[in-house]
Amino acid sequence: MQAFIDENTVRGIMVVAAVADPSALEHARRTLAGLRMKGQERIHFKSERDSRRRAICSALVTLDVQVRVYHAAGLTPKLGRPRCLETLVEDLAELPISRLVLEQDDSTVKSDRRVLFEAAGKHGIREQLTYHHLRAKQEPMLWIPDAVAWCLAKGGEWPDRVRPLITKTMTVR
Repeated sequence: MQAFIDENTVRGIMVVAAVADPSALEHARRTLAGLRMKGQERIHFKSERDSRRRAICSALVTLDVQVRVYHAAGLTPKLGRPRCLETLVEDLAELPISRLVLEQDDSTVKSDRRVLFEAAGKHGIREQLTYHHLRAKQEPMLWIPDAVAWCLAKGGEWPDRVRPLITKTMTVR
């Protein structure tokens, strides 16, 4: 299994992981790439029109992907991100997880690597787990947690549009 991770910092911090079997990735990436507008490098939910968001959500819920949400509403992103990542590793250690891909934010890469290294060791998966930071334009699977995090943070009709993807939500303190 592989997990693709993004965040939203509207209320505290919410880390979202889209988890997929490697056998489902080719189809998912092809579907996601097909959703881009002409000339668009990536799908970034905050930049899309509502009609596009609805169409993208409808496509996302057809993919063979499970989404897990780690929400630290009462913490600042600086404190909450490491705790969410620790919780994510503990949670995903129960799966045959082999790879994490995080959307690259140059300001958090060093801290993320330290947190992931320590958490993977603590939960006995350091030898099997690799983790990478990539730009969203390099990995279409990162568009899924971006969309889900945006929908959950936005409220209104949007959480219901991605709810079929969500298999687990954890509160992080």
